[in-house]
Amino acid sequence: MAEELAVWLYGERVAVIDRDRDRPRLAYTEEALRKYPLGTPLLSLSLPVSSRRYTQGVVRPFLDGLLPEGESRKSIAREVHVPERDTYGLIRALGRDCAGAVVIQPMEDSAPPAPTTTSAEPLSPDEIDVLVRDLKSAPLGVGGRVRISLAGVQAKLVLTHMPDGSWGRPVDGTPSTHILKPEVAALPDAVENEAFCMRVAKHLGLDVASVGTTKIGGRKLIVVERFDRVVAADGTIGRIHQEDFCQATGMAPETKYEEDGGPSLLRIAGILRDVAAPDSLERLLKAVTVNALIGNGDAHAKNFSLLHTEDGALTLSPLYDLMCTLYYDDVRLAMYIDNTQRTTRLTIERIVNEAVRWGISRNRAQEVVVDLLAKAPDALAKARKETTGVPAKLVSTVEVQLKQLRSAG
Repeated sequence: MAEELAVWLYGERVAVIDRDRDRPRLAYTEEALRKYPLGTPLLSLSLPVSSRRYTQGVVRPFLDGLLPEGESRKSIAREVHVPERDTYGLIRALGRDCAGAVVIQPMEDSAPPAPTTTSAEPLSPDEIDVLVRDLKSAPLGVGGRVRISLAGVQAKLVLTHMPDGSWGRPVDGTPSTHILKPEVAALPDAVENEAFCMRVAKHLGLDVASVGTTKIGGRKLIVVERFDRVVAADGTIGRIHQEDFCQATGMAPETKYEEDGGPSLLRIAGILRDVAAPDSLERLLKAVTVNALIGNGDAHAKNFSLLHTEDGALTLSPLYDLMCTLYYDDVRLAMYIDNTQRTTRLTIERIVNEAVRWGISRNRAQEVVVDLLAKAPDALAKARKETTGVPAKLVSTVEVQLKQLRSAG
């Protein structure tokens, strides 16, 4: 019999993954078929509940969307002794803690334990220092009993924040609760940049992941609280299912940029209009406006996600990975806005035109964008005050972008 993997969601085994040679396939379990109506987007919009077995054309992009990318994927593949291109083998090794609420593990393994921070392995400051220093060879902190997966190219460490305030390693499937991203040489001031931009969005009233900054072994890091985890005072963790818009559209992570054939804002808006909460389109418009304001050209399809609540409701996730790419003289837009491909050519009118294409009235779109930008000076001032060491050039870059948007509107 072929080896199989069980897909668990909220304590229930809902699907089985097998493979035909190196091609992963997925079928929903009889239990899932009895509980959920056909067509329910249980794991993904691209994998609605069905009695048929899904083939690799949609299964592989969903699984690859759970896995690291680039050099991080290569390093982890070496660590777990699996070929880099073996999506099935990698998710078998790493799937005990993924983005969202899914747990993927060998069929013969017992049911995943109740998620709690108390099962993490306590870490000393020196041990954390070693984990940070070793991120190039051990991305995410994978090694030994840590088997965890998280998408993205950038080197990062995932840890569990324990009830006593200390950090722990997410061993044996313990859910991680925070992501620590160190500054890299290619992007100087990246920690202050992301912290500042995330706080700007927060002070503009948008739903964003909570962030802080720290220093470990003399190296600056941004600490991001995972929005797909809810931690109770006793350490009990609730996982919240989520998927990014590459997964939702059945597209591979390497097509996350529109210029590479990835999802457009129009396509994302169409999905939100069809399946998500009524306020999701305006939330997307505010997100696009904030990205234009801070000069973030890297807002690609994997930097927007859908939250799936346990009762089946869908909504746009909190924002994450906000950064001023203009600070590094990168003017390209990952997803075009009213066919504009450069951040420095954006105007209020172009943002409004884009929103009208989604189905928002021109008057309402104009009102949303203008109102948000009117609040920007105060939000910039508050974010600057909260962010230690934010470079004056970064602030001035955003101020110039704000002036450009408002003067052209």
